[in-house]
Amino acid sequence: MTVLFVLAILVLAQAYVGYPLSLVALATIRRRRDEHVAADVTPTVTLVISAYNEERWLKAKIDNSLALDYPREYLRIVVVSDGSSDGTDAIAGAYGDRGVELRRFTGRRGKVACLNEVIGTLTSDLVVMSDANSIYEGDAIRRLVRHFSDPAVGCVCGRLAYVNPGSQAAGEGEKVYWGYEGWIKRLESRLGSLLGANGSIYAYRRELFRAVDPLMFCDDVIPIRIAIAGRLVLYDPEAVCSEETATEAIEMRRRRRHASFGMRSMARVIGEAIPAGRWLVVYQCLSHRVLRWMGGPALAAVAVATPFLPEALRYPVALVQIGFYALAALGGLTRGLGWHLNPAYLAYYMVVIHVAGMAGLVRLALRRDTPSWEPRQ
Repeated sequence: MTVLFVLAILVLAQAYVGYPLSLVALATIRRRRDEHVAADVTPTVTLVISAYNEERWLKAKIDNSLALDYPREYLRIVVVSDGSSDGTDAIAGAYGDRGVELRRFTGRRGKVACLNEVIGTLTSDLVVMSDANSIYEGDAIRRLVRHFSDPAVGCVCGRLAYVNPGSQAAGEGEKVYWGYEGWIKRLESRLGSLLGANGSIYAYRRELFRAVDPLMFCDDVIPIRIAIAGRLVLYDPEAVCSEETATEAIEMRRRRRHASFGMRSMARVIGEAIPAGRWLVVYQCLSHRVLRWMGGPALAAVAVATPFLPEALRYPVALVQIGFYALAALGGLTRGLGWHLNPAYLAYYMVVIHVAGMAGLVRLALRRDTPSWEPRQ
């Protein structure tokens, strides 16, 4: 049991501490790859908005897209509706006379299957991926595309800023957690190898797109494949969009899907990176993705092994766990009260995402995945 305990601790330590510290070390000893001349260029851009039953958000999203500070003659807006059964298609169709295109698919095919078909028909220089509930700052696309004046750049991810009007506990934890993730993205970007992208806001050269398996995450696979191809994948925190944070139930559902789809995605891209000799990408995939999704089983292993540890370790380790889960419980119990308990909210969020991740791994093992997804409602 001591061996199990040590292995579990190593998984958690590498995923959350060792990996970012190794990026700091690599960024110190290697030449920065994110420093380049960013020019005010205006390539043609297609903004692709993925939607399924998004009538709550879509009008505001389209109005926001039409108001972006980018020449309309260079910006094409395409709403991809995956068999929506609410007012999504009607809302998008009402903007047809303003140049917004609706690509409607009948039946549920899944986001990735729809995007595979749509992106294959595009002719613009760049593709910007977005969600229906993501509101862009006016200069977001300009800030993304300026990097593509450098032909070495293949993909650029912007920053997602969360707002939490309902003061949800998971939402507060999500904000803190993504602040930590933003730090990691900056470190990865310094190496020119941002691992995956936030599906709310990222751009890539259209010719670099390859169809993605519908049971994978395109927002991971597309950027990682671009890195494997030898192009720079960067993070620009000045290209900003915002979303409301999710409730606990929605976050659980999203994380379940992320773990199951993500593990499948990592297996594929690691298999592509090894023959290409992209060892940094392999290391990133293992540390930042695979070990992170193993965090739930690792926490469970720590709890199971604790009673069998030597007495000198048993009680201190047990007290640390009791303290952590008590803090998480406090975060959950005080949700919605407007208290500012970031450590408690973060502990609660970590428990939520790791429980969801374990459920996702079970779904993967039982082959219960489907390509469809549900919106944040």
